[in-house]
Amino acid sequence: MALKSTLLLCLAAAAAATAYAEPEPNFGMQDSTVVSVKKINFNRPGEVAALYRHITYAADRVCGPHAVPGFHFDSPRYIRCYDKAVDTAVTSLDRPELTAYHQQRLVRDSRRLASQ
Repeated sequence: MALKSTLLLCLAAAAAATAYAEPEPNFGMQDSTVVSVKKINFNRPGEVAALYRHITYAADRVCGPHAVPGFHFDSPRYIRCYDKAVDTAVTSLDRPELTAYHQQRLVRDSRRLASQ
């Protein structure tokens, strides 16, 4: 398995296809960004966590504004795009350490949401 030196997060077509029927303003949303994994030591949990933060930050930037104007909640379009971008990035790297970290975060987030 060749280690990829960079990871390109792309705005998933599936996320865009499931968006609202009414067009939303773009607000300068970009379609992709690059996250470098060149110097990541996947045997160090701290570096895996830092990479995951970079991936989620990039997904946030790619997917545009999260709030629906005038409301204080994340738009369904943003959530679908963000989740798909992070999942795609983690899957494409195909590193067990990163996949395990991602799964832990998903479980932690679902427990947090369930307790609210």
